[in-house]
Formats: sequence, C-alpha cells, structure tokens
Amino acid sequence: MKKNENEKKVVFRVEDGMNREDILCTTYQMRNFYMQFKDGFFSNLDVMNYIQHHAVALMAGKNANVLDVCCGRSLVLPLLRYYSKDINSYTGVDICESNINEAKRGASTKTITPEMLENGYYPFKTDWILSDVAVMSEKIKKNSMDLVIYTSALEHMHKDKGSESLKECYKVMKDNGLMFLSCPNTPGNGYETQYRAHVYEWGYDELKDYLESIGFEIVAEYGLVMKVKKLKEFFASSEVSQDLKDLFNKCAEYMPSAWLSAFFAIPYPKISDEILFVVKKKDPNESLLLD
Repeated sequence: MKKNENEKKVVFRVEDGMNREDILCTTYQMRNFYMQFKDGFFSNLDVMNYIQHHAVALMAGKNANVLDVCCGRSLVLPLLRYYSKDINSYTGVDICESNINEAKRGASTKTITPEMLENGYYPFKTDWILSDVAVMSEKIKKNSMDLVIYTSALEHMHKDKGSESLKECYKVMKDNGLMFLSCPNTPGNGYETQYRAHVYEWGYDELKDYLESIGFEIVAEYGLVMKVKKLKEFFASSEVSQDLKDLFNKCAEYMPSAWLSAFFAIPYPKISDEILFVVKKKDPNESLLLD
C-alpha cells in the first residue's frame, strides 16, 4: 500500500537502511561552490553549479520578480547583486528554517547582518518564505513571478512531491514567465539515484513529457555535466565528427577535467548526467493538470 504523504519523512539525507519511497524530501544542500573555490578543492559538480547560477543570474531581466525554489543558501544572490542589479525582487522559499537563516547571512565569504539587509545591501527587495514548495502558492501570489530558479533541488523530493512542486511553479509564474530547472538525468527507476542525498531522480524524457503536460513550453535544453570517463568515451566514438574530436582533445590537453566535463556536456542533454530545461509558461487555459 502506498504510504500517506503525512507518514513520509523529512530527513537531512538518505541514510543506510532508509527506503527512498518513504521519504518526503531531504534538506541536504548543494555544496557552497564559493567556499569550495576559495578552499582550492572543488569537483565538476561545483563548476557546474557555479556556471548554472551565473547563467540564470544573467537571465533575470529589468524589474523582474525572481523566485528561488528550494533556495537553500540562496547561492544565486551574490551573482544577482553584481549582474542583475535592476531586478525588482528576489524571493527564496525553502522547507528548512536553518537553510533560510543561512541564506540571510550570505552565501559567499562575506557575512550579511540584518542591519545590512535593512540598509539596502541588495539593490532589490529580498524576502524568504518558509514553506513546503509543493503548496507554496498558499504563501506566494499566483501569476506574480517573472523568473523561477529551480536548480538541483527537484531530485531531493519524493516523485509525488516533486510533481506537485512543478505545478506550483506554474501557478505562481506570470504568463510567458521563465523557469530555469536543473536536475540529474536518470532514466529508469528514479529511486535508484546517482547520489546519496537524492530521493527521486527524473529521466530526460520523463521530465520533459511531464513539463509539457502541465503547460510549459521547452525553450532550451542543455547538458550540465558528464562523468569524465563517459565524456571521453563519447568523444572517441563514431557519433562525434573529427572536427569536434580535435576540439575536445585540444581542450583536454589543457583544461582540468572538472571544467572539461561541465563545458563539453552542454550540447548533449539526453546523455548528460545532469540536465537543464529552460521553460516558458504558456496560456493557463491549456493546462491539463492543475485541477
């Protein structure tokens, strides 16, 4: 029998002996890539996460209302502060109060005090909301957000919870608003995850079909990272032209693998280990799943 949602657990991460289908979500955060770079120890996932946060910060248009779903440390805020000063507002939403408290103190090495927040440290309005993202439209005005940032968090939820969260994103977005959605790409049984802290990892086709069924239009798609061995095997295969092989091999002579595996995955989302969909909200009347 399927467990009632209220019986499922919110946990920090998936420990040995836990059944992922019994977990509502984990509150484990992605590593703070600013700190990792400062420390000198970072992986291709840290490179990937910096690139995607930088990319989405550049997408935020003038006067935009930006929603950061499962915001965690609000790692995008320093980048918004430097590259998108003219947005109207930033709102972070998270189910974990300690995550929000950490976000308010600042994501990078500089500690942000409450006084600094009150005195305009960020050149746009900031707010944080403690909420289950699967019901966040109860606290966030519908049709109010121009850009939704949903980076590397969907996989931390039970499939049912993640499905509801995507419908909630649709509800709070303005017509023609954009969502920047990234997650692992795991075809097959999504509960057999690539990473320990994850609950359910969607596959490329599964996620794309679900987004379209809600009423989203896929605007762009990218690969975010590929394991180094898999990447090298792919660029040695007959699927890649000689010109691309030469480019890859030349870059591989110089570029460390942590950067190489984040850059060269970009054109190949279907086979990448992590994927990004940029989607647009279409006419709400076309939605099939919001009733």
